[in-house]
Amino acid sequence: MRFFDYHRRDSKHSPSRDSSFSADDPADSPVSGPSLTQFFADASLYKQAIANPDRANFYRASENETIQDFADLVGRHLAAPERALADKFARLSVEDSTWLSDEKAVLVDEPQEDLADHDSQSETPPHPHHAPERPEGQAQTEEVEAPQLSPDEIVELLRHEYGPLGPDGEEKLIMEADAALVQDVVVMGVLHITTHRVAFHASLLDEASRGNRVILAGPAVVHRRGLHRKRRVWMELSRDFICTFPSAQETDRMRPLRSIVLSTILQVKPEDPENPRICQAIFDGSESGGNPEVYAEFDTVESAREWRREIQAALFLYKRSLLATMQGIEEENDGVRINIPMHCVEAHSVDPFVEMFKTISLSLSTAPGDETASSNSDSSIQSIQFVQIGLPHTPDACVEAIVEAKKNLPTTTEEEFIANRKVMVDYGSLGFPVTDGFEGGSPKSREQLVCDAIGIGAVSDVWMTKASINGVTISSGYFVVTAEWVGFWSKSLAHKDHRYRIAMSTIRAAKPTGKGCKYTRRGLTDLHLNSSAYHVELEIQGHPDMRFIFCSAKTRDEAIKRIQSHIKGNSTKRRSSPSSRGSTPPTSPTPTGGSTPTLTRSSTSLSTTVSSRFSARSSSSLLAPLSRVLTATSRKVLELTPQVTLKLPKAINVPRGTPMPIPKTKFACLTIGSRGDVQPYIALSLGLKKAGHEVMIITHEEYKGWVESFGIEHRTAGGDPGMLMKLSVDNKMFSPQFFKESISNYRKWLDALLLDAWEQCKGAQVLLESPYAMAGVHIAEALGIPYFRVCTMPWTKTTQFPHPFISPPVETPKFNSMSYVLFDNVFWAATSTQINRWRTEHLHIPATDMSHLAQSKIPMIYNFSPSVVPKPLDWNDTRIETGYWFLDNSEGLSWTPPPSLVEFMDRARADGKPLVYIGFGSITVPNPNAVTEKICQAVVKSDVRAIVSKGWSARMAKDSEKQKEVEMPKECYAIDKIPHDWLFPKIDAALHHGGAGTTSASLRAGIPTLIKPWFGDQFFWASRVHKLGAGMRVPSLRVNDLAVALTRATSDRIMKEKAMLVGERIRSEDGVQNAIRFISIYMPTAMRSPTGTSTPIRETD
Repeated sequence: MRFFDYHRRDSKHSPSRDSSFSADDPADSPVSGPSLTQFFADASLYKQAIANPDRANFYRASENETIQDFADLVGRHLAAPERALADKFARLSVEDSTWLSDEKAVLVDEPQEDLADHDSQSETPPHPHHAPERPEGQAQTEEVEAPQLSPDEIVELLRHEYGPLGPDGEEKLIMEADAALVQDVVVMGVLHITTHRVAFHASLLDEASRGNRVILAGPAVVHRRGLHRKRRVWMELSRDFICTFPSAQETDRMRPLRSIVLSTILQVKPEDPENPRICQAIFDGSESGGNPEVYAEFDTVESAREWRREIQAALFLYKRSLLATMQGIEEENDGVRINIPMHCVEAHSVDPFVEMFKTISLSLSTAPGDETASSNSDSSIQSIQFVQIGLPHTPDACVEAIVEAKKNLPTTTEEEFIANRKVMVDYGSLGFPVTDGFEGGSPKSREQLVCDAIGIGAVSDVWMTKASINGVTISSGYFVVTAEWVGFWSKSLAHKDHRYRIAMSTIRAAKPTGKGCKYTRRGLTDLHLNSSAYHVELEIQGHPDMRFIFCSAKTRDEAIKRIQSHIKGNSTKRRSSPSSRGSTPPTSPTPTGGSTPTLTRSSTSLSTTVSSRFSARSSSSLLAPLSRVLTATSRKVLELTPQVTLKLPKAINVPRGTPMPIPKTKFACLTIGSRGDVQPYIALSLGLKKAGHEVMIITHEEYKGWVESFGIEHRTAGGDPGMLMKLSVDNKMFSPQFFKESISNYRKWLDALLLDAWEQCKGAQVLLESPYAMAGVHIAEALGIPYFRVCTMPWTKTTQFPHPFISPPVETPKFNSMSYVLFDNVFWAATSTQINRWRTEHLHIPATDMSHLAQSKIPMIYNFSPSVVPKPLDWNDTRIETGYWFLDNSEGLSWTPPPSLVEFMDRARADGKPLVYIGFGSITVPNPNAVTEKICQAVVKSDVRAIVSKGWSARMAKDSEKQKEVEMPKECYAIDKIPHDWLFPKIDAALHHGGAGTTSASLRAGIPTLIKPWFGDQFFWASRVHKLGAGMRVPSLRVNDLAVALTRATSDRIMKEKAMLVGERIRSEDGVQNAIRFISIYMPTAMRSPTGTSTPIRETD
């Protein structure tokens, strides 16, 4: 819902600049920042309007009164640094400071001393956890039916794979159970106990494409011993490194602060009950600068446990694959195979593990002739531990079966069978474990030291030379090229190191510039360059070009040759793999050895069939397919809560993001607003229903048929969304003018909303609510159920950007955070009287205030992409950016495009003209016909072809206006509405109002996004798209402004490439599954107690 507004006229654009400007045509009026004096004056107007909404006019408060009103409304909720800044600017606003030459000028930067105060005074803020992209190993969890094998077929497969241990027909299957191999990690698989052996098999995820992917990412506070200060950083874990960056911004992520090679980590310490939010690692001493211990602190126990699990798993996999990498051994993905003849089981025991689980420990015989043997085995293994996780068998039953089998084990003297009594332990693509001290004896090469510094993994093909980077100053260092990265490191004693790490997949070309080159260009920015130097210019997708300087033509040419070779190789790989555009990961990856065959049950000779149709290692995919692993991990009968799961070691063959099972629950989703506010809830509801839960959506009656068409229960609350939209546009809701003009109507609407919401939410077990619906947190308190807030825009206080509804005059850290405090106080002041009356009379709970609501502890789910809004470092772990919740086929599967539309699009392509979409959704605008005329003129002027969705003229228009129809030129095609998920991938750019849903759809399609905002969070999304470089904000609906925007969106290379990259990242995310996983993990934290506070974030269990 986007109906709050507090935006400003731009002092730079006066009416005299354009004779077409009209006070009655707000669409033509650009907006920007107010003066400082106005910022404090408006606080006084808010206070007057809230205290006496029936007053005919506001009086102009004195300067001292405005300061006092601001302090009363906002001041007590500001942090100490924010209060200091507010006080300083309050003095400036009344003292006519000379900082500004004009009273109406806009302050564009924060004074340097205030920035310094902020850095020195502010405490390290709590941080959230988040992985910005779904790892490539994360798969959808749709189960694929596994082949059903009979007991005889299973035994025959084991005999064929490991050799017979007795005559034909003697070995029988006793037990089959889902189990897990336990080491530093868990490998999920299937345990078979026969009369002659114990066998374990597990399929592994396809790691062929894992490359340089990020496994886990999020903010952390890094502590180092000695004189080093703790620092809050953005931390990323990959298969080779732990890297830290200044923030999650893409430009910062190209420049790592520090890189730690996993091979230098000796141990990840177990959880400390006294400090469960700390994840501590012990290094070999050299990597941590002589400090043997470095640790990271997280905001919640859940986040710390997830980081610990992921680091342990990454370390396990890294050490097992390092030797194979160094020796040039090609990895295979054939699964884990373990075969233990009963003769080799020396002892056994059942020991407690975690919570309700127990381990089955088998001690292996070390007698001569019973050696461990395999082409890829670990000869040092003396015992193996399994965790039995399937029903109906228990660990004790498994041990009893082994005891009984050993007791009844037949004796045989045939050499053929005795020769097969060998323990087979094959880790498949996991390879050999690296023994301690593997790397300690040999010093690192210069190339490896540089690669370590910039976070490039250990690879055999590294090319490095000395070079300089061309910037404001020229810094000398090392230039590195590998198949996946181009890197640069310049170490400086006087300044910060220059570290760059550019993915090879984002480099379009490497071009020579400088001496003796026909591509030489000398503009104003090149005048300081030495003409005798040799330059390489890297053309990077979505970014300005970067230039490096080499000392000779030979090294420059070699660098270009290697980069171009890798670019060509990456291009070939992309063409041979499925396109990322619209593609999804496979539901059940299979080993690379080929497709999974099926057994022929009617075969007269099973052994012949096995030997001819199955390779030795394909048995893992038959006996323990990944689909069975996913089924086992999702079983609710295990009573394995997400909180217990996080205490277990990571299961390395379960895709990251696999939902954690929770009991069947009835969810209620409460929201108000436009279709764009309801649509994400439909997508989430479908995901929850697929997981076995019940869901109901509580929203406007207008959407009842649409919601129910997806099989989701609908309940009514919220009145007419069209009237809300008109109220928003006409009165800029929650501006001072709103309180003067419309608060009486708003209060009637709020009373009805509160009563409806309470009645409709009864029976819910978990409540999800958009915060602007206002009732949810109180209803959850009355019902004593978990409560999550779901928002399509930032709602949590941060220093990184202002509140979407209240833009302060200065976008600096303290003013940004103050904007959230101001909004929260205005919001509560305007609604508290009615809400507290409703609490006492209908919910039968005491009245409350902002401090008792404990809003900072409410888990918040943001259903937008971290690729669009990088997660601020000062959001704690109970805030997550899940990625967008897309609802494909939102208009239903029966929708088909009109033939005339298809013809129009085909003709545009044939003429070589860019194709764009223009539409403003359900926005109600004044003079809709005038808006249409200006759009048509801009389309003709920019020489594009446009599909125009005239939704703005369909609602709340006057009867006289409805009778007038604007004649569309041949360059435009008019349509009432069209599914964005169908259209956007087929066009070149989109111009719209900037609603959260429409913005997500155009960004997902990878096309430049042009936004003309009208109110509320639309200004925020316009700003984000502009900062991303994936589009721009259109200042007004003047013909020239529209034409310039359309021309740039269809011709600017960097904008188009940036939009394409953002689209690829968004399509790789699974927002619905990420949200469900977050809900399951933080359900205890979300529980609301009857005292009006949430269950506090747990420091310990």
